[in-house]
Amino acid sequence: MYLSTYDLSPTPAGRRREIIMTPRNVVREALEGPALQLRGHHRTAVEREQQLRLRRFGFASIFSGLFVIVLMAFYLVGKLDRATLTQASTCVFSFILGFYLAFRTRVNLQSSDPSLTGWQFVAATATMLFVVYRAPDTRIVFGAFFFVAVMFGMLRRDSGKIAILGAIALVLYAALSWRRYVHTRDGDTLLLDLLQCLVMSVTFPWILTLQGHLQRLQKRLDVAPLRLPDVEKAARRDDLTGVYNRRAVVAAMHDAKQHADATGESFAICIIDIDGFERRNDEFDHLTGDRVLQTFARTVEAGMRSSDFFGRYGGAEFVHIMPRTSLAGALADAERLRGRVSTLELQLAPSLGALTVSIGVAQYEPKEDVEQTFARAGSALYRAKRQGRDRVAC
Repeated sequence: MYLSTYDLSPTPAGRRREIIMTPRNVVREALEGPALQLRGHHRTAVEREQQLRLRRFGFASIFSGLFVIVLMAFYLVGKLDRATLTQASTCVFSFILGFYLAFRTRVNLQSSDPSLTGWQFVAATATMLFVVYRAPDTRIVFGAFFFVAVMFGMLRRDSGKIAILGAIALVLYAALSWRRYVHTRDGDTLLLDLLQCLVMSVTFPWILTLQGHLQRLQKRLDVAPLRLPDVEKAARRDDLTGVYNRRAVVAAMHDAKQHADATGESFAICIIDIDGFERRNDEFDHLTGDRVLQTFARTVEAGMRSSDFFGRYGGAEFVHIMPRTSLAGALADAERLRGRVSTLELQLAPSLGALTVSIGVAQYEPKEDVEQTFARAGSALYRAKRQGRDRVAC
């Protein structure tokens, strides 16, 4: 995967910015400010999601605490022995501590389900099965808390997986009931267990059905804002060129890094600057400069793959992200882009010559900050400018 940036910003007529006269400033301006914004945006989003997971885990912990309180009530009336209460309480609070440490140390981020909902459901169900096996009079507690756990899990994870885990739990409940009967030969207890299992097996599909309706309703509510007059699209698109804007590009760059770290696939960054664009912009008017930017954007999009991402980074800079592309592939693609740009037919004065670009390319190194890759691409762009422009450097 590689990432390309193009600098084409217009300036008011009659003014020449130093950024064109001194290419080093182009790189400095492109790297320092945006790099800080990239890092801050990513960290803020991750931290916000992690705090939300912690709050949800807090609710689950309260639910677990209520389970222990109910068991204490059964103990006080002689329906639960001290050893089982102690062991169950130890399990509950150990699980709470373990999951809390996983969230605080961010170990959960390495899981496909960062909320650890599936694991929490398994831990809760295992504890309840242990209690009901040791103290069959608590079967009513198992039934009530089990269905709450199912609904809680389906709200936060793939409902199909939670349904499978729930069905397995019911089968285990029946198996444990039979195992207890084999040891105790208590027919009355077995009958009550079988009736409990029958009631739960009949109501479980209806719980799943109702929860499915709630999930579909939630999805409709989530989709509803997207049906507003392209609010989200407008927030992610550049008004002039129609390509993605900096906000979308910043998110895409970090997505590219996360994907590369997770899969081992590399990507590269190309920073591309149109040679002498400020001089062209000063020679004519800004409408002409705008048309140049629009034509250039269309030229890049025409050569993109379906998996590519392209956007306007800011002012006159553009970013092009290409997944599963090696450094050699990025260099080859940059050369093709440079050739396409040089053949563009623009209504410009012959004295200004053909439109050309300089391109700097850098490959992402595993686990490095994406800002470092961006900085190396900027240095490569500076070398391309210093070597005479209209070329690709890495």
